[in-house]
This record gives sequence, structure tokens and C-alpha cells, in this order.
Amino acid sequence: MNELGITEPMIPFLGIFTIIIGILLMMPKTYFIGNLLNASSILLIMALALQAGNYKIALIEIPFLALPLIMIGLKYPFRN
Repeated sequence: MNELGITEPMIPFLGIFTIIIGILLMMPKTYFIGNLLNASSILLIMALALQAGNYKIALIEIPFLALPLIMIGLKYPFRN
């Protein structure tokens, strides 16, 4: 994380943000927003990796970026 420019005090905030995204994904009304935030956080990690010159991390993140975008297209799976 230090290599990407993410300082140690920021790590708990990223963890809390990830937990909030997971909670948003569980509710139908916030499903789209949760996936959008998830994709944006992955884009942030990719941008920081590219800025640090670590192309391997950026390439590894591509499938993880595709998942929330595919999930948006598939819609909320737990409808009644």
C-alpha cells in the first residue's frame, strides 16, 4: 500500500469504505450505487498503481473492475 502512495492511517478508512460498499450491495435501492462505488475504488487503485509505475497491479485489477460492471448489467439478484 505504501508503494501506491496510500499511507498507513488511510488503510482503516479504505476498509470501512469497503464494508459500506458491501452493505450497499445487499439492498436493492442502493445496489447500483454500491457497484458504482466499488468500480470507482478499483479504478483508484489502478490509477495509483500506474502512477507508481507498477503495471502488474494495474493489469491484475482489470478482472476485478469488470465484475461490478457486469453486476450492474445483471441487475439486483434477490428480487421477490
